[in-house]
Amino acid sequence: MTEPESIQKISVIVPKNPFVPSSLRDVKRCLAALDVVKLMEWWPGKPHVPHRDAQRVRNIQRSLDWKRVAQIAAYLLQKEIVNPADLIDKYFGEIYEPKKLEPGRQWPPKVPRVVGFERSEYPTFSNVLLHVNGARIEPLESKEPRDPLLDEAATLIFDEKDKDLCFSVIDGQHRINGAYFAVQILREDNPTIEWQIPSEIFLNLDKPGATPRHQAQIFIDVNFNQKKVDRSLVADLFPTARGKRGPLDEKERAQDIGRRLMLDVGPLKGMIQIPGIKYGVADVITLATLNSAIEDVLDVLDAANISSLDEQSEFLAQCLDAWLEASGRRHDIAASDKLDPENVAYQGRVLVSVIALIPACIWTLKKRRIDPVSDKAFETLTEWFGHLIEHAGLQKNGKFIPKGEFGTKGFLGSGGIGRFRETLWAAALSERKITGRSTASKSKLADDHKARVLSELRHDSR
Repeated sequence: MTEPESIQKISVIVPKNPFVPSSLRDVKRCLAALDVVKLMEWWPGKPHVPHRDAQRVRNIQRSLDWKRVAQIAAYLLQKEIVNPADLIDKYFGEIYEPKKLEPGRQWPPKVPRVVGFERSEYPTFSNVLLHVNGARIEPLESKEPRDPLLDEAATLIFDEKDKDLCFSVIDGQHRINGAYFAVQILREDNPTIEWQIPSEIFLNLDKPGATPRHQAQIFIDVNFNQKKVDRSLVADLFPTARGKRGPLDEKERAQDIGRRLMLDVGPLKGMIQIPGIKYGVADVITLATLNSAIEDVLDVLDAANISSLDEQSEFLAQCLDAWLEASGRRHDIAASDKLDPENVAYQGRVLVSVIALIPACIWTLKKRRIDPVSDKAFETLTEWFGHLIEHAGLQKNGKFIPKGEFGTKGFLGSGGIGRFRETLWAAALSERKITGRSTASKSKLADDHKARVLSELRHDSR
């Protein structure tokens, strides 16, 4: 007898797991690759009923963040998505619009007019977790002699028109919707495009119609109990992952420079922290924080014709060296490679603010017509930073103020980094001390100085 076309047979792997409690040993679990368009049919329930059942999508899922869905699609497509709200309504309205009156829901969703993306040579993502009732797993037929590699191979079988079939998503709803969104956009030009999502599937973990207790616990374990690694732990791996390819954008160039400052050049060599592997010196800036600060000033460096990786790395190393020399804290590290607890000149909040002054450093050297990477430039910047520290009232006994006074001035805690940065910019072009000025006056002076520097640098670059 011929099987109906609605019967689906999907090749899967059934991995062994010795950690599952005895009460759940009978629960089947398999690994598969599922077509994302078909999955979006099975999950909401089509064609079990004439219309998709929005309630099937709900289960343990949180409200969708549609900006994140669009960002995932843009990442997979490696291009911006313009007017994503219209496209979301076009491709998802049938599924999600019926739920718009539920608390926390809205339709059409509010998303930015243009959604950007993170560049990648190989855009993909990890497997999603699914739960299925109404399917079965059948081992492959035995072969002689038995191949041990086939022991875990099997077939997932279900009738996609069976009213008792129920797909639900334990983890990965944003990835599934984002992948479906990306495929539908591709299908506008090529209707035959397909993409299979790597999936881990649990069968009958919770009984049909029962409270999805086990699914909820897995969701909590994956999204709450398990911690994401610190950004700094992988920041130095990005250049390694690229191989010989050059940076695609300023984010990747900043990663290259940060890695050089950590390993090769400048006063922070060997000191920049990578939390999680005990690399660097405690209380010194982390690599991820450094990279973000560098990224913010790359456009100014390029405009000043400091454009190669070597030039940018050397210039930033020189500026940081000049800052630490002027602070009087340059050699304030014990033989044990530990920072004096009162020394905040190396702290992330301070170094980020110093890097934000790079436009003023370039402006100062241009005014005096000094080669930006030279002994003369280092001497000039050391002197300039010295005056800045003095005029800002950040000097005590010939050194940058200790941690206690740094906190007293309001530079620690909420808003502290903003107040410190404004103080530096306010003193950057001043010929006298600014300590007597009010907070509002310093803020205005900082804005004026920054605007002047950026305006004159733009004029010089024409």
